[in-house]
Amino acid sequence: MKQFYETYREDTKVSALLTQLTWTNNLLILSSSKSQEEREFYIYLSIKGKYSSRELERQIQSGVFERTMLANKKLSAVMRELPQDTNNVFKDSLLCS
Repeated sequence: MKQFYETYREDTKVSALLTQLTWTNNLLILSSSKSQEEREFYIYLSIKGKYSSRELERQIQSGVFERTMLANKKLSAVMRELPQDTNNVFKDSLLCS
């Protein structure tokens, strides 16, 4: 209980959301998450998906947070590789000749 208070006392954005979770889900997130960002991710995921404690535990064990972060990094790398000048990207070379 003390760890719960100390973790979330200064985070007003998340503290309002915590009332929407069961105590078991709160404890799972608190004990399994390594960072503030990971805790917030699982809080939002659990609320949005209306996860039971078993489903939330399964999501945490399967590493959804890590996979999502890796996918976002790959997506941002692909976006950087796209051509900056998009005016002629879809122009047919046969019509331009």
